[in-house]
Amino acid sequence: MFVCPVRFLRRRSLFFLRSIPVLFSSSFFLVLTGSTPISLLISAVLLGILVTASNLKLRLLNEPLVFTDFSLLGAFVRHPRFYLQGIPVFLRVVALTGGAFLVYLLIRASSAAMLPRYAGLAGTVIFAILLWVLVTREGRINDEPPALWDDVHNHGLLPVLMSYAVRCRSLPALSPRLPLPRAQGAPDAVIIVQCESFADPAELNAVWNSLPALTRYQNEAIQWGKLLPSGLGAYTMRSEYGVLCGDDEECLSYRLFDPFLTADQSPSHALPHRLKQFYEKALFLHPYDIRFYGRDRMMPLWGFTDIVSRESFSDDDRVGPYVSDDAVADCLLKHLTENERSLAYCVTIENHGPWKKGRLGRVSGEEAWYEHVRHSDAMLDKLVTGIRESGRDVLLVFFGDHRPALKALPPIEGLERSTPYVMLRPNDPRGRDVSSEPVDVTPAELHRSILRHVSS
Repeated sequence: MFVCPVRFLRRRSLFFLRSIPVLFSSSFFLVLTGSTPISLLISAVLLGILVTASNLKLRLLNEPLVFTDFSLLGAFVRHPRFYLQGIPVFLRVVALTGGAFLVYLLIRASSAAMLPRYAGLAGTVIFAILLWVLVTREGRINDEPPALWDDVHNHGLLPVLMSYAVRCRSLPALSPRLPLPRAQGAPDAVIIVQCESFADPAELNAVWNSLPALTRYQNEAIQWGKLLPSGLGAYTMRSEYGVLCGDDEECLSYRLFDPFLTADQSPSHALPHRLKQFYEKALFLHPYDIRFYGRDRMMPLWGFTDIVSRESFSDDDRVGPYVSDDAVADCLLKHLTENERSLAYCVTIENHGPWKKGRLGRVSGEEAWYEHVRHSDAMLDKLVTGIRESGRDVLLVFFGDHRPALKALPPIEGLERSTPYVMLRPNDPRGRDVSSEPVDVTPAELHRSILRHVSS
């Protein structure tokens, strides 16, 4: 009842799937400690941590905890500053203090008595079997798409975490796709920029101005409008997968929460494979740790021939904590001049959180984000200018992966999540085919737009 979205009494249909995991946990810790009070306390604390994590995530990202979030534990250990921003200081203190106290209790209050341990072992086995039967039953694939908010509201957090994980594992592999046949009139190169936390400032704060380059190039774009990502404040990989592989959420089903986890099943969906008849070189550029989301393994599998990460940049290329958008633009333009026919996909990092007071000398984290997003706008202008000066026929796609998480969000489903995108072909030999009306697209629909503009 404490998990948001809140419901005082959840539906009774999954009552046992809510209660048996707690009984299993208590029995397991009874085996370890031999003390019933300590085992119950540990189970209660673990459940409290799970509930708190889900509610904090909802407050920051407008989404309850999902099973794929547990795959990020390694990233949390390697890059804690990405995640600690969402945990209030007092909760960090409580967690450290409470953790130390639990360790003390485990050492001082555990019992050497064997009878409670035998009882705990019997309970662990029984509840494990019951849990396996229940999860298997609820994990059966049906025609209903995932409805995370409704399911957590109606059934609680634990049943959703377990049943969604089993359903995801039960999904059949996606069907392979063939490369597109070479067509005349295709651009010499394609540059796609997935810009970190790129959004229209005027839509986030009435005192902020819209971005001048974005506004100007919307009037020159062959297609432009709002991108409609599923994530808010995070989940870069959802937008990235959608644009690179073109699989709709309906197609992904329970994979949609982190499609990178199952992306090795469908490498033929990726743009480098679909367009390999057009572009012999394919660059993936991300000026940070390429191991995030397994990109070091996934990008070669998807057909990228060149991988550029933060090792290719120096400290002089930084603006704030990360490599600047300006340095990334220089790298993309250099790649363009060195390759006759190429595809480049770039994931920027400059405007990644956490946004804190004092970053770039600003009075608040929000103002630091605003300064960074203007640098991103300047990057767009620099890329268009460089493409024009090159005289090459280049398709440039520039979009924001998600809106920034600048403040606490209300626990309401359906908050605005859109970011801007533009598709430009500055040196199109056929002349400008400007789109006067915006076209709103999902990441997967943007993927199909790219294929259409290249192959037609």
